[in-house]
Amino acid sequence: MVQKNNGLLYAFTVLFITWSVTAALFIQPNIGLKTFPIIMFIPAAAAIIFSIFTGERFNGFKPKMNGKALLFGILYPLVFILLCAVLAQILGIGTWNADKFPNGKMIVTIVITILLNLFTVLGEEYGWRGYLLPKLTMHWGKTKATIILGIIWALFHAPAVLFLAKTTGISHPWLLCLIQAGCVFVISFAFSYCYYLSGNIIPVLFLHSVWNVINTHVLGSIYTNEHGMMDGSIVLFNGEGLLGLVLGGVFMFWFIHQFQKECQLVKPGYTKMMKGEELNGN
Repeated sequence: MVQKNNGLLYAFTVLFITWSVTAALFIQPNIGLKTFPIIMFIPAAAAIIFSIFTGERFNGFKPKMNGKALLFGILYPLVFILLCAVLAQILGIGTWNADKFPNGKMIVTIVITILLNLFTVLGEEYGWRGYLLPKLTMHWGKTKATIILGIIWALFHAPAVLFLAKTTGISHPWLLCLIQAGCVFVISFAFSYCYYLSGNIIPVLFLHSVWNVINTHVLGSIYTNEHGMMDGSIVLFNGEGLLGLVLGGVFMFWFIHQFQKECQLVKPGYTKMMKGEELNGN
């Protein structure tokens, strides 16, 4: 019971601090636009503090890394975002901009950016998948844990998305906030699946970094209202827009099926997972 409460207390603490800091930053919109990324480090900072006070050991990093998990972490966001781009072209809601088509130099820049961005996404993943997800999983199983974390993760992003939409002049900011929250919720299943494959957050770091960088370069940024390689309404075809919500919702059911199937196959391993030895049960 104590461990369960610690996990929920951690979540409420992160949300309270994040909402407060975001509101303070956007008192001056121009300042908020430049400094909002600092809120991404709040989950990790809070996780470290909670771990110190509770005397818990962090198990998010392991000496060995599952190759399947790493491959999934890299390929899933690439396939997802490119699929959004292709569907946007077919549906007529977005068109490729030939002037922005990547060349060799741009590809190298993108790869370097992904590697550098691993540190930035660590600020979230150390807290969400490294600290909170294992706690939730121990008490509610994989599916319910991912649902709970998906809601928390969506609420974490909500104030920044809302303030940024108002600052950058995106129309219907509340609607955008709702759509983006839905996208964060459905994609959280892919993040959980990636983590469960190995119990290591490194593959999840790659998933998060590849997603952030490729989504922005190809489909644009709903945070700053800047286009990527495609022209059109970013809200409609972005990976964190309407198309991303629909596509992510479809994939979500596959991940739920995988969680439930693993639960039936490896239920005896749940005891070991609860002791922190491995995450192979539900």
